[in-house]
Amino acid sequence: MKERIFSVVYMFFLTLVFTSVVSLVKHVNAEKIRLNEEVKLQAVVLDALGIKVRSGPLRNEAVTALFGERVRRSEGEGRAIYTGYDETGEEIVGYAFPAAGPGFWGPIQAMVGVDAGVTEVVGVSFPRHSETPGLGARMTEPQFRDQFRGLPLRKSGGDAVYFRLVAPGSADRPGELDAITGATMTSKAIERFLNRELDSFVAAAPRSRTGRE
Repeated sequence: MKERIFSVVYMFFLTLVFTSVVSLVKHVNAEKIRLNEEVKLQAVVLDALGIKVRSGPLRNEAVTALFGERVRRSEGEGRAIYTGYDETGEEIVGYAFPAAGPGFWGPIQAMVGVDAGVTEVVGVSFPRHSETPGLGARMTEPQFRDQFRGLPLRKSGGDAVYFRLVAPGSADRPGELDAITGATMTSKAIERFLNRELDSFVAAAPRSRTGRE
């Protein structure tokens, strides 16, 4: 009986010690984690806007500095909108906005950039997803994402959408892009939610203007 009580007490205190250590580590690193997530978001926005960041050992500092100089955040239609400026800080070069939708295995989060006149896509990034590595996860590869650069924001086809993802290697009509090889369901999911989010943004989009807001 005493041995059983001792085992229970021992396990309780052992669990308490490990839980306290984990909580302490999380607390100590909370600010660092927050800053890393902030820099990651800034980098994603800059990429979607086509604003290049120099690489190197001080890349995080460069991202934060460039973001502060050339991007302003505002709220519109229930979402964050990031306005990008040229190097002078006077002319708007484009807008970036978050988009999201259900994928094959879980939610897919995207950041979409459009030009100042809201006439074409500047860039698309997929910072978070739960898709299969080597299949749906290939949405993050430049070969897939770069197809969206310069995509006209004009609806076409019977379904009146901005783009369609078709069988890899078969895209030869306006608005057609190559789907992800071997990931039909993920490709269809991206096609659905990105067209929907683009439609929503274009309908209420700000138009090109000069000067900081």
